[in-house]
Amino acid sequence: MLPALLLAAAVPVAAQYLPMTREGFADVAAQYFAGSDRNHDDKLDREEVAVTLGVARGVLKQRREAELFEMDVGADGRPRLRLNEKGPLGLGGRLDLLLAHVDRDRDGLLSLAEVQTVVRERFDALDRDGNGTLDEKESSAARAQLGSLVRILGGGG
Repeated sequence: MLPALLLAAAVPVAAQYLPMTREGFADVAAQYFAGSDRNHDDKLDREEVAVTLGVARGVLKQRREAELFEMDVGADGRPRLRLNEKGPLGLGGRLDLLLAHVDRDRDGLLSLAEVQTVVRERFDALDRDGNGTLDEKESSAARAQLGSLVRILGGGG
């Protein structure tokens, strides 16, 4: 569920306010987009997205390895398999997958229109009855997805 809810708009909103309407989602996305666009070029690059999502800049420069998993031997002598954090599913790789999902024109940058497209798509998927407003059950599902996104991107939770 990688593109779980929103991108730049979603994570900071999780602890604060979750809009209940489709346009409310788009408005919040626009506000966070503007705050994330540090160089004011109306695009978000990989670093701007990473900073907004709380991903350390060092992760962006980390050498990427091909292996998904690492294996070692635990203190009990048994082999252990764990996710390779420098691999394609490490934090940098997960960030890249999220960016690829949102970057519809494949230019390596996110525009406000691209972010809002994903925001509206996610809202529509959450709005099960299609009435343009999230009821309590739909809102709970949105919060659960937000929590999943934060965990996927390494924010704990």
